[in-house]
Amino acid sequence: MNEPFETNATRFPTYAVVAVSGELDAYTAPKLRECTQSLVGDGVERLVLDLRGVTFLDSTGLGALVGIKKRLSSGDKTMCLVVEDSQPVRRVFENTRVDKALPIHQTVEAAVHDCAGAS
Repeated sequence: MNEPFETNATRFPTYAVVAVSGELDAYTAPKLRECTQSLVGDGVERLVLDLRGVTFLDSTGLGALVGIKKRLSSGDKTMCLVVEDSQPVRRVFENTRVDKALPIHQTVEAAVHDCAGAS
């Protein structure tokens, strides 16, 4: 049985931290896109996606993350990811070389500092 997919956004003045948990795949990627689009529509300029709770990541989920990054970059906005080295999904980023295109950090604090500035 699949783990439930959840997003939990914590909003700050110019950025948001979105904790993502469960499986990020073809079925759940649209929910993540919807969540991030809503935040950007509400004025968020910088997103930190905390993926430490993600237990599975397929190519559609990976594509969704790249797509979110591209949409944000075209609007002069930024996105950083939080993925621990010990997570199995970290290997997906490394094997596909997506870790070269998306800033990945070990902690939310490091991602906030890099992506959102020390707000």
